Amino acid sequence: MEPTASGLETSLSGNAKSQYIRNHQYTKKIAASYYPDIHYHGLNQPAPEPIGPGSHQFREGEFVSPGFFQHIDPSIFTLPRSEVEWTYNMRRTAQRMLPFLYLGPWNALSNKQWLRDEGITLLLGVRDQRLAQSRLFSGQKAAAEVGIEADSFDIVDGQDLIARLPETIRRINDHIYPSAGFAAGAPTPKKVLVFCETGNGLSALVVVAYCMVMLNMSLIQAMNFIHSQRFCIDMEDGLRPMLLAFEGLLKAKRDVEKANKAAGANFLLTTPAMTLSKKRSFADHEEDDTMEDDSMDLERKPTAPFQDRWA
Repeated sequence: MEPTASGLETSLSGNAKSQYIRNHQYTKKIAASYYPDIHYHGLNQPAPEPIGPGSHQFREGEFVSPGFFQHIDPSIFTLPRSEVEWTYNMRRTAQRMLPFLYLGPWNALSNKQWLRDEGITLLLGVRDQRLAQSRLFSGQKAAAEVGIEADSFDIVDGQDLIARLPETIRRINDHIYPSAGFAAGAPTPKKVLVFCETGNGLSALVVVAYCMVMLNMSLIQAMNFIHSQRFCIDMEDGLRPMLLAFEGLLKAKRDVEKANKAAGANFLLTTPAMTLSKKRSFADHEEDDTMEDDSMDLERKPTAPFQDRWA
């Protein structure tokens, strides 16, 4: 049941004795906003643009090494077709996000046989610098036992994390396609496991950022996709502003690259001949200036909600 208008409201809007006249139409109820739920539909999603130089909207050398797209197999960026059937115990294991990219907790490294069976070739840890100083949550020991590589990004604070995300993404890409190129013969597939203490915080943030860069996903799309494969990820309040800042940074980088490409294309075009208009009088310029000032005054002075009846 909608509330009835008070006598005061009636007098302001319609009473002939009121000092004020209403300038705008008002409603008694605020319109509700509805936000659709976001779900991962696998094959029902629009097919992503094929991975290649045309789809990568950033300067070559920042996120990928030169020649990356000419030698990489685009099929390694194939998205899963469905959500993972999640059980509670799966939070202690790692899940595959892309054919070469895994996300999980530090204790998943204790399963050496799983690392061998999956063909993991790089353990990439993301941790707070204080944990690094205490030599906690390192992948060095597990990597040495399995005979694979290990690396880590030790973060000082949120600003440091944002600044180093491009370096982290480049590290993943350089591993699956080293800058030096492949050796003769069929290369051994490379696979990366990104981990942190829980597999739900910093490491998840890195994988979300990776998908935003390499698959041209928005933040919401990337979060939804990673959540569909590892249900327990938890982007706490401290991490969300970092991802929003990174999304803004990516947009700025894309805009700069588009502007650079447009400037290069315009430079190659022949400059069109310029036509001269007739000389305008001082009165014409004065009239235009007056009209412009009036227009600016209208923009600066919106209509008030009420006006004085006897003004």
